[in-house]
Amino acid sequence: MAILSEVSYLLGMKGITVKIPEATLRRLKEEARATGRSVASLVRERIETPGAALQGSVYAKTPDLAGSVAGSRRSATNDRRRFRRR
Repeated sequence: MAILSEVSYLLGMKGITVKIPEATLRRLKEEARATGRSVASLVRERIETPGAALQGSVYAKTPDLAGSVAGSRRSATNDRRRFRRR
């Protein structure tokens, strides 16, 4: 039975290579050791989790900064009147 499940597992999966920083790999290995899971299963879980990419968006990390920039109320874009054809 165990051999059959290994065969079906291998036939249903495709392999890829992912390059990650050493610090990230170290954290994954620590988590794998603490939870008793493999690094591969942790990576698969992170990839398959819906919305994982959205949780790390710039807005999600800095909502308290919205509207906190000090400066002139004048637009930072070019004054278009100077560029009109005459």
